[in-house]
Amino acid sequence: MWVRILLVAGVLVGAHVVLIGADPIARMVGICVVLLAGMKGLVYAAWGGHLSWGRYLVFSMCWFGMDPGTFTKRRKGLSWKDDVVWGVTLMILGTLGAWLVWAMEWRQILVMFLPMSLGFHFGALRVLKGGLRRAGFPVRTLFPNVLKAKGVGDFWSRRWNVGYSQMMQRLVGRPVEKGMGREAGIFAVFFVSGMMHEIAITVPVNSGYGLPTAYFSVHGLFVLLEGRFGKSLGKVRALLLVAAPLGFLFPPEFQTEVIGRCLLFFDLLT
Repeated sequence: MWVRILLVAGVLVGAHVVLIGADPIARMVGICVVLLAGMKGLVYAAWGGHLSWGRYLVFSMCWFGMDPGTFTKRRKGLSWKDDVVWGVTLMILGTLGAWLVWAMEWRQILVMFLPMSLGFHFGALRVLKGGLRRAGFPVRTLFPNVLKAKGVGDFWSRRWNVGYSQMMQRLVGRPVEKGMGREAGIFAVFFVSGMMHEIAITVPVNSGYGLPTAYFSVHGLFVLLEGRFGKSLGKVRALLLVAAPLGFLFPPEFQTEVIGRCLLFFDLLT
């Protein structure tokens, strides 16, 4: 596994070098594609099962989840229509929200992020889920209702990108836990998550280094406190803790050069 991790790291360094001087959005997309492909490969190796090349390509290129076992065999009669209907609806609402943000020239990070997230995380990925279930693959929702989060730990483990959290637990949490204990494993998951977001966010714009790692490290500490006291922070506090410091996760340069410029798409329509 360490050899595979070093190989992925080497490919990421190569992508970084090749894309030096490129547009920040192009750098982000290129680096994220390599990072996602690397994570898929590591998860597949740790899984220990086997997929045909065709199904591996579906797993690696057509889905953002991290459970290759979902693609071992097809099933009949899976529900999918509600996912497509809800997904398309949320895509439309997210697009309208993003258009409003562009038209009103609002550039506060939370205001920019919410409609984009609504359209992509809760809309487009829901449509993709429906399409794969229609094809017979029993994939599950990656972003279940975040408004039901009971605390910070519940938010990150069961509400936000559950495929990613499962991957981090498998590749980072469990190995660290075996050697250093449960709390060390939990914190390692958040710390490494911060480093991975550095690769996807701060490296493309060459600015804001350390802020995403600080963001996730603080959340890791709150999860540990929830465990120590045996009590979750609750929905409102958890969502505020996630949303209020988004400026750390997305540093100013990234907000301007990537998120803000994505809104300029609407310039092409006017």
